[in-house]
Amino acid sequence: MDPHLTNLPRRASLPLDVAAFLRGRLCAGAWGKFLPGELELVRELQVGRNTIRAALLILEKEGLLRTTSGRRREVVMDVPKRRAKLQPQKMAVLLLPAPWQTLAPSTLLWLDALRSRLLGSGWQLQMIVDAAAFRRTPAAALESLAARHPSAVWILLRSTAVMQRWFEKRQLSTVVAGSCHAGVRLLQVDTDFRATSRHAAARLVGLGHRHLAVLAPAVSFAGDDESLVGFREGAGDASWQIQRCHDSKASVIKVLRTLLSGSQRPTALFVLQAGHAATALTYLSQQGVAVPAQMSLLSRDHEPFFSHLVPEPARYEREPDVFAKKLAHLITALGDGLPPKKTQHLLMPTFVRGETLARR
Repeated sequence: MDPHLTNLPRRASLPLDVAAFLRGRLCAGAWGKFLPGELELVRELQVGRNTIRAALLILEKEGLLRTTSGRRREVVMDVPKRRAKLQPQKMAVLLLPAPWQTLAPSTLLWLDALRSRLLGSGWQLQMIVDAAAFRRTPAAALESLAARHPSAVWILLRSTAVMQRWFEKRQLSTVVAGSCHAGVRLLQVDTDFRATSRHAAARLVGLGHRHLAVLAPAVSFAGDDESLVGFREGAGDASWQIQRCHDSKASVIKVLRTLLSGSQRPTALFVLQAGHAATALTYLSQQGVAVPAQMSLLSRDHEPFFSHLVPEPARYEREPDVFAKKLAHLITALGDGLPPKKTQHLLMPTFVRGETLARR
């Protein structure tokens, strides 16, 4: 993983949060006489180098560290007297199938908010990329990871059903940042996709649309399945079809060509993924299909760039800090040995009217 996360959104208080976390580690005597180098701290805490430097400067001004030319920063505080008062360091591990650079901007926003909240509570958030953990037979990879981090609270993002069942069977402290697959009862925080999609279908039908199409990912997650259930509930007796798209521009365009050339062209599209919605909006414009005059478009997901598009897509927007707050609460509760009785925590996003919906 690239250790420099300077492109992540950053709150103004993050250097203070990092300083508080490092102060606790210093008081616990975690590093002995000398602090690790800046790059090592960047990798460990998953923050940018400028944030690390700002936090270290705070600690130097407090008299906890001393900088000597050509040497690592020296710990100058008397730590043994304060060790007994401190709790052991706690760690949350976010398991990823690919480097953080591949994550959507909306995901990076709540990840940054989560990291800041955990740091402020004395927790470390570590991101681990292990593609083998997301394969059809991930047991060996997961066993190895669990052995290396025996006391961690695990955060699963875009996790498979096999992964979720493995963590549930092992009774490891786990929170799913997303939806649980059928039959899995791990703690989860996610958008209420079923209710959101039910609302989307009802809104389109309420605008007079009777022929609808849903653009869904070819590789679906539990939340996508819930979305289709909800859309079916909200569509009532309107006709609708599901079109599956791979995660590429070419795949979305191929599906749209099929829809446009059919005998019964849909008058409204409900698109699950934000990237697919952007492709659909621009392709329809290129083909001379006026949005929303000839075809309405509604996106289930949101990305920050949507506000720059013309017309601006109608969509459902989730507040990153609210999501991170709920996730951090569950993580720290597990770390304290107090798992919440309620396992499913679903958040309703805000509907943004945009400019891509019109009455039929």
